[in-house]
Amino acid sequence: MIKGMSVRGRISALVYSIAALLLFVYSYTQVDLSLTLSQVSIWQTIQKQLQYIGYFNRPLSTVIFLLILAVLFILYGVVVRFIRTKELNRRDLWVIIAAITIVTVLSYPAFSYDFFNYLFTSKTVLIYHKNPYTVIPLQFSGVEPWLSFMHWTHLPTAYTPVWIIYTLIPFIFGFGYFLFRMWNLKLFIAAAYLFTAWGIGKILEKEDKQNATLGVAIFALNPLIITECLVSPHNDIVMMALAIGSMLIYQRGKHLASWFVLSLSVAMKLMTIFLIPAFFMKWRRPFALVCMMIGFVAVLTQRDVLSWYWVWVVPFVALVPDIRQLTVISTGVSLGLLLRYAPFLYFGNWNDPVPRLMAWGTWIPVAAALFIVLTPIAGKKLFPRT
Repeated sequence: MIKGMSVRGRISALVYSIAALLLFVYSYTQVDLSLTLSQVSIWQTIQKQLQYIGYFNRPLSTVIFLLILAVLFILYGVVVRFIRTKELNRRDLWVIIAAITIVTVLSYPAFSYDFFNYLFTSKTVLIYHKNPYTVIPLQFSGVEPWLSFMHWTHLPTAYTPVWIIYTLIPFIFGFGYFLFRMWNLKLFIAAAYLFTAWGIGKILEKEDKQNATLGVAIFALNPLIITECLVSPHNDIVMMALAIGSMLIYQRGKHLASWFVLSLSVAMKLMTIFLIPAFFMKWRRPFALVCMMIGFVAVLTQRDVLSWYWVWVVPFVALVPDIRQLTVISTGVSLGLLLRYAPFLYFGNWNDPVPRLMAWGTWIPVAAALFIVLTPIAGKKLFPRT
């Protein structure tokens, strides 16, 4: 282990590495049956064995998934508590973050159908030389092998030009290999995750230095963030990286540049348009959180909740790490949203009773979190003040 780490830090990094490795292996149980990631025979043998668990032994697959979630949330609670009590330091935390990133960046995007649409949009531009806003993937039937495992093939791209430009670079440097293109894009998105964590730390170093490491941990080790930004990455984390970057730049007195970076964030996926009022409040951290919560709720009134939407909120919860109740509620929401995957993993479809089970899985952890917040004795036991 790296010199200067505490004993607790070394143990935490080791256990987190094992948990990340389990998540890495499990992700490949979800490889689409129509997708061959490599022609290497030993890889195909391993892939088929993992796919058997994911598609033909669904009860076992669901149990494994739930056990991994349990481990990740227990580790999250333990490490956040150790950082609150100063038993883990900044170096310990960043070693843990690095270990998680290195392991999971090569995982399969198990729960993200959108990820392959990101890649296909780049392919539409670079290989087919077509406008992704005027053609749909199905128009390439008969010549495009990716259609066998892609979803949303009947629609033109829903992504902004800024995001499409961002995806072109990892596609180009895939050198024609699907696996390299997949990992390259995951690496680019992982860089946004790391930048967001770093940016949160830098903002807090100036405004709440004693809780800077805690804020980074609240964001970076959240199991939903790990799952939706490293394992099954969505472009939401790139949008949030730019938003956090704009806050950091504003904090350093470069207001015009901050507006520009925020505009790039909005151009990435629009949702951070709700942060504009935060400029007029001089980027006060609690107000920025309120702005994104308003955006989150506004979207939920228009469509079903998707787990990665919470990525919009967690960075701003991390920017107010001294408010323990927010961390508890955010953790409950994160668990509830990740549990929404379990019924689908078990049944393999979205028919009844899957929607009902998803609703129960979502609201029970949220209710438990609210109970902890509203019951001071329970809250103090789980998150004691130093």
